[in-house]
Amino acid sequence: MDSKIIHATCMRATVTIIAEGITIIEQQRNRIYIPKEPRINVIAQREFYIDSILNRGDRHYVEQIRMKPVVLYNLCDVLTSRDLLQST
Repeated sequence: MDSKIIHATCMRATVTIIAEGITIIEQQRNRIYIPKEPRINVIAQREFYIDSILNRGDRHYVEQIRMKPVVLYNLCDVLTSRDLLQST
C-alpha cells in the first residue's frame, strides 16, 4: 500500500477514536446523578420490626405472620429439632 493511504487511514481511525471518546465524556457529563440514600442500620431496623410485631398484640401478630404466636413457636421448635433452623 501507498504510505499516503496508510497515513490517511490511520488519521481517520484516530479521529474516529477521539470523536467516540468525546461523545462518551459528554454523555457522562450530561448524566443525571441520583443521590444515594443514607445507609440504614439493617440490624437495628430488623430488630425494631420484629419487636413491633411481637409487642403489638395477637391480632397484629396474626395479620403480619399469618399464624398465632403459639403455632410459630411450635414451628420453630420443630425446625430447630431437625437442625433446619438455628437459634439466634
